[in-house]
Amino acid sequence: MEGDQTQTNDVNTDSASNVSYLSDTQETALAFVPIVPTLISIWASCLLIRLLYKRGFKSPMRRILLALSITDIFTSVTAALQCFFVPRDTSRRLYAIGNDATCSYLGWGFSFSTISFFYYAALSFYFLMVVKFGMKDPVFGRRIEPYMHVSICIFSTATATIGLALGMYGEVSAGAGCWLRVTDKCDADCIHAVGSVFGGTPFLLCTVVVVAFNLLIFCHVRGTIYEGIKKSKERWTTNLKNLRLSLSSSKHKSVTAANAQAATRVATTTTTTLTNDYVIKQVTASPDQLKRVQRVGVQSLLYCLVFLVTYIWTVVLTTKRNNTANGGGPELEPALYPYMMLRATFIPLMGFWNLLVYVRQRYIALREQETSRENGESSLKSFRRVIWDVDAGAGFRKPAKGSGG
Repeated sequence: MEGDQTQTNDVNTDSASNVSYLSDTQETALAFVPIVPTLISIWASCLLIRLLYKRGFKSPMRRILLALSITDIFTSVTAALQCFFVPRDTSRRLYAIGNDATCSYLGWGFSFSTISFFYYAALSFYFLMVVKFGMKDPVFGRRIEPYMHVSICIFSTATATIGLALGMYGEVSAGAGCWLRVTDKCDADCIHAVGSVFGGTPFLLCTVVVVAFNLLIFCHVRGTIYEGIKKSKERWTTNLKNLRLSLSSSKHKSVTAANAQAATRVATTTTTTLTNDYVIKQVTASPDQLKRVQRVGVQSLLYCLVFLVTYIWTVVLTTKRNNTANGGGPELEPALYPYMMLRATFIPLMGFWNLLVYVRQRYIALREQETSRENGESSLKSFRRVIWDVDAGAGFRKPAKGSGG
């Protein structure tokens, strides 16, 4: 009788460990909501790869975006499977259909997804070298890019595979999916240290790099514009003074009163046209060069925002989970649920945001072209054209050489 009672208690304990603290509705939303953004992201990443292929891979930016798009597809698929590939026998997830092997795959995929961090940082570094230091694409592609790809792939693959080889992957105690877990060979402190190496430190480093490089780009773009305005105002002020001096010089004494009045009107008009827009067009540096600096700077900032919006929810979720006394048990899931949903929604959307940023310049150019016509096409039709037709919007405002567009 006592043995039967002990066996019953063991069964009850195992059953209790599988009970979710979330309602069935919450479990359903957590499992199926990520599928929609995953499909959208895969579609967008495939479109972006197609556009990059059609335009060629001569630019380092396009090659970095190609690698980023491929990793986005992998990361999106892995994120969508977080509630399904966890072990069915032990998981709290309502729709779990996996086993230890599929859970190990999820853990490997989660660790390998740090490759996206590095490629966003690589993209920011490329923009910094092009905008601030004026490095040409062939030089960047020859001296820096190969080492960048090799180091990123080696680190991401090695860290993910080490965790798999040592059997460190299992279902997380709070949240959806599998990653590092406490084992006989690695206690909680060990897992915390390994997690810092596998994910925490790379993310923190890449975040600092992305934000710092974009601040440098912003300051450079702003300084370039204001420096151009200052030089142009000085140049036009000097020309204006020379014009007025020439009117009063003895050499122009024969000028008729009518001509003198006309010249004075020209000088007055020149004074009133010294607005910022006019000066930018007359900047000492070529207008195409200034537009290129602005365009690349804005594009870099938008990729930075995509990176932050995508991963900020993972940071919040991990921080709240680690700040608890037991490191975040399953009883914490109801409080973490909003962040779990935000993370499950935004991580799969990386490819979609990257596509929007990439086609943005051509879409703006196409809309300017269409709005100048009497019967221009709609905004939706213009968007369809820029994502399907590689030449749409490219002829109206041709990118400057080396812009990487």
